[in-house]
Amino acid sequence: MKPRELVQALRAMGLTQKQIEAKTGIPQPTVSKIGLGRVGDVMSRHYVALLTAYEQQVKEEAMHPAPAFTRRPRAND
Repeated sequence: MKPRELVQALRAMGLTQKQIEAKTGIPQPTVSKIGLGRVGDVMSRHYVALLTAYEQQVKEEAMHPAPAFTRRPRAND
């Protein structure tokens, strides 16, 4: 994945830019610029930090899946 895609994937998983900053050490304004594609050359340490945060988030979601949708019973059920 490209750095922009990693930021977008983390955002799609529900993380804020500040949470991404906390997980990666990348300043929030830089996270924003990467996510918008405004950084042409992402430092390798930032790429590794984003990739690591993404992998950790995937593992966390696999261990704690979102609750399944359950329908409310109707009066006739």
